[in-house]
Amino acid sequence: MLSYFALITLVEISGLIIPYIWLMIIANRRGRIWSTVAVIILFLISYVNTYFNLPDLAYPSLIDGWLMWLIGGLIVVAVLRRFVFGGGNPPARSEHAGDGIITQTISRFTDTFGWLGKLAVGIVLAVVVFIILGSVTQLVTKMNPRPAVQSIKTDINDDTKDAPMPVIKNSSETPVVNAPQTVSTDMNNSLNSFKNSNVYDLNHMRVQMYRKKMVYVAPVEFSGGFWRYIHYLKVPGYFRTDATDKNADPKFVSRPMKYTPSAYFNSDADRRISAHSLGYSMVGSTSQLEIDDKGTPYYVRTLAKPISYLNRNYDYKHYKVAVLNTITGKVNVYSPNNVPKFVDIAVSPELVSQEVNLFGRYRHGFWNATSFGGHSGVMQPTKAGTEGGDHLTPYAYKGRVYYFTGMTSVNAHQSSILGYAFVDARTNTLHYYREHGNVMTPERAISYAQQDINPQNYRGTLPLLYRINGDPTWVVSMLDRDNNSFMKFVYLLADGNNQSGTYAVGDDAQSTLALFNQRLEAKTGVTVAAPSGKTISGTINRIVRTTDNKLLFILKDNNQVYQLDTSAKGFKPIYEFIAEGDKVSFKAESGSNDNLSTANVSLSTFKDQSLNTGNKQSK
Repeated sequence: MLSYFALITLVEISGLIIPYIWLMIIANRRGRIWSTVAVIILFLISYVNTYFNLPDLAYPSLIDGWLMWLIGGLIVVAVLRRFVFGGGNPPARSEHAGDGIITQTISRFTDTFGWLGKLAVGIVLAVVVFIILGSVTQLVTKMNPRPAVQSIKTDINDDTKDAPMPVIKNSSETPVVNAPQTVSTDMNNSLNSFKNSNVYDLNHMRVQMYRKKMVYVAPVEFSGGFWRYIHYLKVPGYFRTDATDKNADPKFVSRPMKYTPSAYFNSDADRRISAHSLGYSMVGSTSQLEIDDKGTPYYVRTLAKPISYLNRNYDYKHYKVAVLNTITGKVNVYSPNNVPKFVDIAVSPELVSQEVNLFGRYRHGFWNATSFGGHSGVMQPTKAGTEGGDHLTPYAYKGRVYYFTGMTSVNAHQSSILGYAFVDARTNTLHYYREHGNVMTPERAISYAQQDINPQNYRGTLPLLYRINGDPTWVVSMLDRDNNSFMKFVYLLADGNNQSGTYAVGDDAQSTLALFNQRLEAKTGVTVAAPSGKTISGTINRIVRTTDNKLLFILKDNNQVYQLDTSAKGFKPIYEFIAEGDKVSFKAESGSNDNLSTANVSLSTFKDQSLNTGNKQSK
């Protein structure tokens, strides 16, 4: 690895070759010796900087460095030739009348300060050259996004019928409930799960699939810098947490890892990956941990390259994926089609966020998106996500992870969804689905959840769009503002007119779904699907009438709390007379295993033998 960074350093400072040869020609013997010593010192300084700071190794950055050394070297040699190896200072010019204003100013400045003035002028001119060159690359990169947009693998659909939008029906699908903030807090509270936990920390985590379940994985990292690392050399393992179970506790997996981003020298994960990234940029702030189905940890990082020297936009088709084994330190670099099966996030959320922004704004060209163009189809991603600079939210759909974002108008006064972008995190294919209905943005859904149905002043986060009874529905997780604990589910019909009150609040996904279905039926008159499972029969043991139009009861020999919503359209007035001792049967969405969550009873299946609601006597 040391020899690799030495090679990279030689490439970077190779711009000095021409100035060095020139200097060897004009200098005397002593000058050649000191010049050679100076070049060696510059090499060592550049080598240390390259090794520790890991500069961008994409070809445009390497060319910039080469030009910097070339121009800087030529300036220094020109000054040395003029004032050191050229036989002394030339006679001072007393007249500059025939020169232009700029030339006169430079000549007077250099006449006053001698060779220092010449050197200063040369440095200023070099800086001007680099500023002009940088401005040109920025201008080309901004005004020519077409090659980057064309490199995005896209699948554009005119409707949302085939969108990878998870379906919630009769509890067969459980929404992601654990927001990253909650998981991070819970994991930090569990750091005492292993020995010497005080010297470690959790700095980042990644969502992925593990044995067909969506989980969060967070590596333990060194806290305290170099001396902590020297003392321990390895981190003890990582945490894993179920993303869909609000009662899930973080599980610490003991798997000592030598090669991590918080390690030093050749054990630094990012440094080892950088040693395989020549010609590419390492995307993201650091490598991210993923595990295979056996629990073996790997660090993964996306390597992208710019379109060209002048156009610094990324090529979203020709990228690489670096995978580091944290136990052995071996790095393998894969093309997109050959990534190992256990890698769910082959493209980092930072890269996905950039390409979604480019797709939304510039897929019809640069000028179309400016004030001079027609703004045809110009969109931008919503800003309620948990990754990729708040643009993206990870979804699990049929065993794959997708980065989801709603696309909305660039007009700040509009708050409706124009379509959805689902990016396959493994193949980097951007699937766009146009929305023809009236669907509110996730920001608006969070606003409703926090202002209209949130007397406890919880904080809404992780808005996810699901399909319930065929209708797009926002599921928002409400967190305690102080400690990020999960508090409530909020289901909101996403039709953009939520003032009519089609929402449900609950402690768990199942009971909230049943309540939401009841309210949806009451509003629309459309009968929702009855809950699946076995019919529950028994005798009412206790019953309570609440102030918010609910009947709560428990059965004999069954501590599960069941609920009837008296405001639902299917509620019959005779149900108001049910009492202790009545024999009933019904189907209900199951509550939690600890019986602390209320199970909502399906009114279409509810029967009370004491009231004879199932025969003609009840009429």
